[in-house]
Amino acid sequence: MKKFLQKLPPDYAEFFEKGWLHNYTIEHHEELGTNFSPNVIIGDQTLRDGEQMAGVLFSPTEKLEIAKLFSEMNVTTVEIGFPAVSEEEVKACKMIHAENFKFLPFVMCRAKQFDIDKALEADAKAVDLFTSSSEFHIRAKLKITPEQNIEMYCKAAEYARDHGLTIIMGREDCSRSHLPYLAKLIVAAKEAAGNKWAGFGISDTTGSLTPTTTIWLYKKIVQAIEEAGYGMKPAPGFHCHNDLGLATANTLASIEAGAQGISGTFTGIGERAGNAPLEEVIMALETLYGINTKIKLEVMVETCELISKYAGVPIPVNKPIIGANAFKHEAGIHAAGVLAHPYTYETIPHAWLGKKSIFRYGKFSGTDVILKDALKDSGLPEPTKEELLKITMAVKKVQSEKGVEVFRKFVDTYQETMAQMGMSRQEVIDIARGILKR
Repeated sequence: MKKFLQKLPPDYAEFFEKGWLHNYTIEHHEELGTNFSPNVIIGDQTLRDGEQMAGVLFSPTEKLEIAKLFSEMNVTTVEIGFPAVSEEEVKACKMIHAENFKFLPFVMCRAKQFDIDKALEADAKAVDLFTSSSEFHIRAKLKITPEQNIEMYCKAAEYARDHGLTIIMGREDCSRSHLPYLAKLIVAAKEAAGNKWAGFGISDTTGSLTPTTTIWLYKKIVQAIEEAGYGMKPAPGFHCHNDLGLATANTLASIEAGAQGISGTFTGIGERAGNAPLEEVIMALETLYGINTKIKLEVMVETCELISKYAGVPIPVNKPIIGANAFKHEAGIHAAGVLAHPYTYETIPHAWLGKKSIFRYGKFSGTDVILKDALKDSGLPEPTKEELLKITMAVKKVQSEKGVEVFRKFVDTYQETMAQMGMSRQEVIDIARGILKR
């Protein structure tokens, strides 16, 4: 708790010191059964997993610009791309590798020699070498048996090892896997990778976990691989998808279970409903767990805005941390509280992010915010109590007459525009028709 209070601005910490506020995540973590590490490795996958979002496409120069901000932000590891996808991807990865940024860069590879060769062509020194771990994925998607999957992976790991590549093991669908098989796969992969083994992570590929089952699963996997002969160094990390909106909560739960490394994407972009939004995880670690992530928070905001721009995916107005409304207030009760002290309704010290409280006026505004914020330094004479009430009621009336039609029209346009992200089936048919000409 002491370290947490030292992190806070003094005029925030004093409320805990006086006993007016409590942070139960820290105060009762032992009673709650949590065991989080003071050092959490932040791993980014925006430039690979994030770019897999339908319609998102980063150019090599855009990837380089984003990667530069990741380095300035103090992100620990960055999955910079998937070289086997295209020559442009190879080019982007080479450009990033050439910069020698502060983070550890690595690229994604399937357990195939072709992918590994492309990684080498992209000047990679480390790879996320992945395969599936659930029997459903292995039999239905890969069309092989579980034993063949282990053989295939180990052969690829040996090839990568023999070519000097550090191996981070990626496995899809851990959260629906048979745990004894998953443990067998991981131990075999570690043996095949030899001295080039850099660990593995647990993936909730389909967003199928809850915080409770995340903690259970993490501990069960650790137990299973220890029993299968795996030495627990380094401890596994955790990677969550957001299909049910639980990615942030599940990522935090994995940390409470003992994970020291987590990954996701900034702004949460990615396949389907996306990945764990790293800005949410980072701010929860800073504000609730008292963990110093070493992330430069103001740079994080700048980075999220640039990712949104280059991805072509707007940041929702009510998005935690980075949304336009994150520190915005209209309701009179809330505004009055924030005017007294931002901590009354803002759980994050906004100065950490280079932000400030913002007030807007309308139907729910009260006299306090009209007087102390809207009319402050306006040059107008201070209104009487009756005049202030009259002004406030007039503000409510004008805002009601103004309405929200312009915003409703924007929503329709937004939905129509976003529905066009990614190429349609007909566009592919038209391309094929031009090439086949028969």
